[in-house]
Amino acid sequence: MSVQAQATWSIIIIDSKTGTIGTAGASCSPNCYGIGRIIPGKGAIIVQAMSNNEARAKGIQMMLANASPEEIIQALRDPSFDPERQQYAVVTMDIINPATYTGDSTHAYGGALTAPGISVQGNTLTGEQVLKDVMAAVIAGQKESLSIDLILMQALEAGSNAGGDKRCGEQRATSAFITVYKKDDHAKKPSLNLNTFGQYKGGPNAVILLRKRYDKWKAKNSID
Repeated sequence: MSVQAQATWSIIIIDSKTGTIGTAGASCSPNCYGIGRIIPGKGAIIVQAMSNNEARAKGIQMMLANASPEEIIQALRDPSFDPERQQYAVVTMDIINPATYTGDSTHAYGGALTAPGISVQGNTLTGEQVLKDVMAAVIAGQKESLSIDLILMQALEAGSNAGGDKRCGEQRATSAFITVYKKDDHAKKPSLNLNTFGQYKGGPNAVILLRKRYDKWKAKNSID
């Protein structure tokens, strides 16, 4: 089954030294939370655009069986998952070179940028610059040795500042999330899990609202 969860720009980051894994996303849809799954100590997968639940479950199953990102992507291109309406990203701890796929029927602008341990992808964007600025924010944050949670927050903001979701105009996004797991976290207890959703069109930018929630969390917490 596919659901309308078109996370317009999203990020996966893996720190192979600490085992920490984080995902984040933002969209001009009611709620983009749930497009991604993190398997602590193993890796992460994002299935967005039409966000097929069965594809996500298959990817998780294969990740637990130690399949490579490329093997997972190839399996998810099976016609039963309606791949041309999906956008996939997979990063694993063992093979940190990501694999991605953007279906031909996803909405422009769409695409992905990758680096070791990093995958940035989006669809329905105002333009390619959104992805470029998101990736640049991730790389800059890593060079400054910032925590994954802060890098993800800044990367979401970079995407918003570059134009974000073209459906939202100046609002940029109506939903946004950040999730981070340390390698020993329980699957149901991430170190960080923030979600802003359900903002009305023309209302507040969900990324700005998420930053306020993040700052409150950060004042009392940290991810080593």
